[in-house]
Amino acid sequence: MRSMLLEGRTLRPTARTLWEIQQFACKPPVETSTNLYIDLLRRTEAALQQGKLRRSSVTDAASLHHYQQEVKHLFLSCIGGLPPKSDPSSARVTGRCDYKTFTLEKILLSPEKDTLVSTNLYLPSQPVQNGPAVLIVVGHSDPGKADPEYQYLAQAFAHAGITALVMDPFGEGERFEHYEAEMDFQPIQGCSGEHDLMDWKCKLLGQSLARYFVRDGLAALDYLASRPEVDPARIGLTGHSGGGTQTCMLMLAAGDRFACAAPCCYTTDVKAMMERGVDPDNEMTWPGNWSKGLDYIDFIAGMAPKPVLFLTVQHDFFPREGTKRTLAEARQLWQRLNAPVLPEMATAQSQHSYTNYLSRTAAEFFSRQLTGQQADLSSFAFHCLPDKELWCTPDGILPKAYPEMRTLHQQLLEELAQCKKRRNALTSQEKKAKLTEALHLERLDTAPEAMVAAEGVCGHYVYRKIAWQPEQGFWNTGMLLRDMRQGDKPLPTVVALWPEGLARIAEHSNWIYRTIRNGWQVLIMDVTASGSLLPSDLGHSGLYIGWGTMFKLNAYLMQLNDCLFALRTRQVIAAVKMLSLWDEAQPGALCLYAERECSRMASLAAYMTDLPLCADSNFQSYEEIVTERYQDQTNTHEWIFPSALNFWDAVETLEELSKIGLQSQSPADVTPADACVKQ
Repeated sequence: MRSMLLEGRTLRPTARTLWEIQQFACKPPVETSTNLYIDLLRRTEAALQQGKLRRSSVTDAASLHHYQQEVKHLFLSCIGGLPPKSDPSSARVTGRCDYKTFTLEKILLSPEKDTLVSTNLYLPSQPVQNGPAVLIVVGHSDPGKADPEYQYLAQAFAHAGITALVMDPFGEGERFEHYEAEMDFQPIQGCSGEHDLMDWKCKLLGQSLARYFVRDGLAALDYLASRPEVDPARIGLTGHSGGGTQTCMLMLAAGDRFACAAPCCYTTDVKAMMERGVDPDNEMTWPGNWSKGLDYIDFIAGMAPKPVLFLTVQHDFFPREGTKRTLAEARQLWQRLNAPVLPEMATAQSQHSYTNYLSRTAAEFFSRQLTGQQADLSSFAFHCLPDKELWCTPDGILPKAYPEMRTLHQQLLEELAQCKKRRNALTSQEKKAKLTEALHLERLDTAPEAMVAAEGVCGHYVYRKIAWQPEQGFWNTGMLLRDMRQGDKPLPTVVALWPEGLARIAEHSNWIYRTIRNGWQVLIMDVTASGSLLPSDLGHSGLYIGWGTMFKLNAYLMQLNDCLFALRTRQVIAAVKMLSLWDEAQPGALCLYAERECSRMASLAAYMTDLPLCADSNFQSYEEIVTERYQDQTNTHEWIFPSALNFWDAVETLEELSKIGLQSQSPADVTPADACVKQ
């Protein structure tokens, strides 16, 4: 490629500050306007085709069993497998209260050694031996099992003669993990806050918090099946919202053990979720599940051909158009299997909630399926109990009552120790092989060519706005700066990375000036979704706040077995390949410069390409994120790299680069001849 300078044409001078260059830089050429979201839609649609083909092969009992086992294995591989099976005999009853229409037992389960889960068991006023039961898994609700919605549902079941077990999930009811005993204080209020805090740790370890939700659900199922009042062959399952997620996960993980199920306000399809830009909570984001072709229908089909009831509301944020498509596909599958009862749907004229109408409908459904009789709820009267009457502990705080209990944080520390052993046992060659796979370096263009979109002279700088395509579906942009007095001769090149890239050129004017004065040329680049390549907002969410646009886009990427961090890192590697084809870049004279969070991906790019690096360590190591009880969750999209701790941590890489002589001084402080530049 030859620009106007190399062709001998005159470059028109502009103003004498870098502000003008920054103004050009933040207006990417049209070729770079491909939106990350559009590409994710394309990739997701292609990935889900394999799931459609897999489901189309199900025609009889044998093919159904093979399909269900395959999909179960795929799902469990996404969440890190399952912990050891629980022992129902370890459960302890901490209280019992008799009410007019039901009896309430307060029970602590132990899904794993020294762990505790607070539950309430609602027994009918006239319990029988080997009767029906339903496991109720709770969604996002700070009161947990004490939420009036779940109390109403459980009491309706008890009135219908069905035993009901209601369980507190992590971060709800009595199960807030982050309790500070000396202060008698729970600093993280809001269940999603605890879910997020723990799930980021899980993902770095190659797991998902969903693993532990499923573990708890299976422990509750084991306990229900062990009760003399319960027939193990007549246990149903239901839950709302996040509890609907748990319901679907358990339908797939243990569909053979449930007689019927009714997920509420969750079931839709991936297409609708992406088109609406719905916020996926962390425990609903399973790395790689879309890339394996898994859609909502696969979880429903875990129960095929048993009775299933879709509980929905007309005005839900879980897209109803997706619910209808999934219901239609489920009914077609059940028909192919000659099921006596096809999946049903009940809808309340409401927004997102397990309404009284849906609770009564669920009670009638489970009564029909588990007892063969129609429940009579005409005399049902709800009595909402205060939270304290439902507590399994004196103060409603498990770690306060049982300070010796193993928290999830402690369990993750044990997982971290195992990860570190595996990581330390890897040779450099094995580590690079695993990183090559995790980064998907096979997707990169082997010879990305750059296009000059604009160029000129600003003071003594020659600038070129360039764009190149590192892989199909993506563009990167950069600003290449050099001293005009150097002419067109090849120069040593610095690839500069800092947060917001081309939008922050002027703030780095002193570093740019000193670096170019020392004889370098500088490529300031924007990786995907940064600087001049920021995406548009999805829905009404901002770019960075909470479950905003960047969180959503990264969640979509993770479910495609990718992540924004891996995508950006391989784009830095692609920039190195692109510069090897640039006429004005001196062969074998290249280094990377990075600041703050960009240092994390730059260190990995340097490690994979054996390039010198000047970078700070102003970021948390992955090991620190897992080790500390509290960690900075700001801009998690920039650093999360699922499973990384099994083979890589940035701080260790910086140390390794230093040992082999690839840690360089800043190009602003040394000339290329004195710098550690690969020859």
